[in-house]
Amino acid sequence: MIVAAALPLVVRHGTSVTTSMVARAAGVPTAAVFTAFPDKATLLEACAAAALRADEAVAALSAIDPTQPLETRLTSAAAHLRSYATRLLLLADAMPSRRPRLPGPTGNIDEHARHEEELASLREALTALFAPERELLRMPPERLARVFLSMVLSDAPSGPAQSLPTEELVSLLLWGSLAPP
Repeated sequence: MIVAAALPLVVRHGTSVTTSMVARAAGVPTAAVFTAFPDKATLLEACAAAALRADEAVAALSAIDPTQPLETRLTSAAAHLRSYATRLLLLADAMPSRRPRLPGPTGNIDEHARHEEELASLREALTALFAPERELLRMPPERLARVFLSMVLSDAPSGPAQSLPTEELVSLLLWGSLAPP
């Protein structure tokens, strides 16, 4: 509850967010924040960990109607994935001196394993979106899910650069990059 209340405040105020602000947003006494987190740095790390969690995105992907046309399903999926990526980028921008690091092989093994699990759950949900057309696809749904996830996450809005419109991104995946002869 405290982290959920803190996350939008951290995005808005960065590391200058105060525990009093967090307590007010969570509807708890300031002492409760310090009971749950020994210091602000620990709270900020918890916010970074929460932002990395993909469960909301997975739930949104799983809720997409599999009877819709594939292009419609993927357009919806791209919107949900971009929302997830944007949340990560906003948090990273808000905390430049404490940039939440994506766990890597040289970092904390538990964090790296958790991050890999989050990505795997996103890929599984995407695989389910491709599965109804399995017989029509040039690649297995699992591989297409990996490619699609990479395309969408790498094209997430960051700074002044504009992302490809979602429909163009989906069209590129489905129909390729060459114009019809």
